[in-house]
Amino acid sequence: MPHVVSTLLEGLPIWGRSVRLAEYGGSLDKINDSTENPRSYAAVWYDELRSMRGSAYSRDMSGLVHAENLAIARSEQARTRAADKLTNNQNPRTSAERLGYWIEVQRVTVRQTDTLDSIRLRCAAKYLLASGPTQQNEDDAISDLLGDALVQVYRQEGVDLATPPLQTFWPGVNPGPAAYDLGGGTWLSERAHLVVSVQVPDGMATSDFLELMNVHLFDLLDAMLPAWATFNWAIGVADGFVLDVSQLDFNGMIP
Repeated sequence: MPHVVSTLLEGLPIWGRSVRLAEYGGSLDKINDSTENPRSYAAVWYDELRSMRGSAYSRDMSGLVHAENLAIARSEQARTRAADKLTNNQNPRTSAERLGYWIEVQRVTVRQTDTLDSIRLRCAAKYLLASGPTQQNEDDAISDLLGDALVQVYRQEGVDLATPPLQTFWPGVNPGPAAYDLGGGTWLSERAHLVVSVQVPDGMATSDFLELMNVHLFDLLDAMLPAWATFNWAIGVADGFVLDVSQLDFNGMIP
């Protein structure tokens, strides 16, 4: 598993699959480098080496002294960048060479057609489990994982224990619909239920969307939420979807 990242897209034909920005090394959350802006490490080291040489050595940007300074500067640049990589690889959100480790240690699901960007976001979302299932962590993890597919996160909690949410039924006190009776009456509650309202992003294949929801979102929430909490996802929640009543048939919710 640690070596899966290096072979993800090798040998896959371009036809028959959608091409994504990430397959060309792009990412919507990339930012400009801060450590080598406005000057690169090599330029800084080169100037330092020229100063260290003293007045007996040529300061011309040509010749043997220049070539030696340039070679040493590039060597030191590689070492300085290695230190940056060590820091970046400690966090799955910025990891590159160590991404395989985060895949393995967090048991992140990966398939051959995944891009490095999607895997990195998946690992970053799973990493938030370490600090507990707070609402902020849950929202951040879901947002990291789903990106443009996320619309809103809904939670059913009720005012207090004596005032349960609307969809709460039990025999003898608040009998529920007979259609939900599995024997002994209808026992149903939407308390501690999380619903993720989603949409299909432009250009995303249906198969990719369903995998994102039914595999990766389920894997994330199953590991993050407490054992007494439940969850699901739905399309068109704001357009009339009734929480815990409407059926979650995907075809029935496509506009």
